[in-house]
Amino acid sequence: MFYSFQDSVNLYLVMEFLPGGDMMTLLMKRDTLTESQTQFYIAETVLAIDSIHKMGFIHRDIKPDNLLLDAKGHIKLSDFGLCTGLKKAHRTDFYKDLSQAKPSDFSSGRADSRRRAEGWNKKRRRLAYSTVGTPDYIAPEVFQHHGYTNSCDWWSLGVIMYEMLIGYPPFCSATPQETYKKIMSWKEALFFPPEMPISNHSRNLIQSLCCGAETRLSSIEDIRKQPFFHAVDWEHIRERPAAIPVNIRSIDDTSNFDEFPNADLSWPNVTDPMKSYQKNLAFINYTYKAFDGWTNNDRILDRQLYQQQKFQRHQTALSSRSSILSDLTGIKNKSST
Repeated sequence: MFYSFQDSVNLYLVMEFLPGGDMMTLLMKRDTLTESQTQFYIAETVLAIDSIHKMGFIHRDIKPDNLLLDAKGHIKLSDFGLCTGLKKAHRTDFYKDLSQAKPSDFSSGRADSRRRAEGWNKKRRRLAYSTVGTPDYIAPEVFQHHGYTNSCDWWSLGVIMYEMLIGYPPFCSATPQETYKKIMSWKEALFFPPEMPISNHSRNLIQSLCCGAETRLSSIEDIRKQPFFHAVDWEHIRERPAAIPVNIRSIDDTSNFDEFPNADLSWPNVTDPMKSYQKNLAFINYTYKAFDGWTNNDRILDRQLYQQQKFQRHQTALSSRSSILSDLTGIKNKSST
């Protein structure tokens, strides 16, 4: 985030613009990715998740719509609305309706991969904008009441990797309740369709992430050692070209995002001044400027812009001085005559 500020009606957040769209949109366009492409995006997501864990947080909402793509096609993790501290988390109120569902509410038949992919593609976009969301990427221990650790984020990564290679999440179903049942019965429900063959390295990594919390890969050191990542240059991955280039036509290109033609952009009426004052008390210190967060490149560009503007002012001053001297010379010549 670069800035936050407010006026009498609205709160504003000025954030980094990532014109590449998100992973959900990319998967909707391509259905599946190659193993090489999957390796690139999963590796960058591993680094993003690890950086959050090192700061002492659990993301808890790792899913394709929260994996954004910058102008060069590299991953940036977003949406920290469910983020919590690194201590064992116990908040399950987000999912209590699912965990209290009766077994009779569920069905666990295995549909063929084509039918499951078609069903998932139909509901994927609708779920992304639902206030309820989807439990497809949530680890089983999150639904339980004895707490969970940051390893729940690694489970979500395994689900995303499966979706990239197969075309849909491993536990997707017609209803959230059915999905919940499959997640809780992951030993029986995690199934690799034979008509969508993947390498043993890919299968092994998914099974090492989508498994019980006590045996799950839970450190970046162990994950980086997996054979699936043997060709990854972890130290320079963000310097290499993205696995899938992003086509950006201009700095304000929004072609990789959804359109919202029916969005209500009207301004609300200003409320009573007294009510506004009471409301403003809740947002004291809301204003923020991220000057300290500038990168070296930002500082270099800013310095170059400053020098350019300084040069332009100097040129303008010289031009004005020449004009004044010319006028004075003309006046002097007239006086002499």
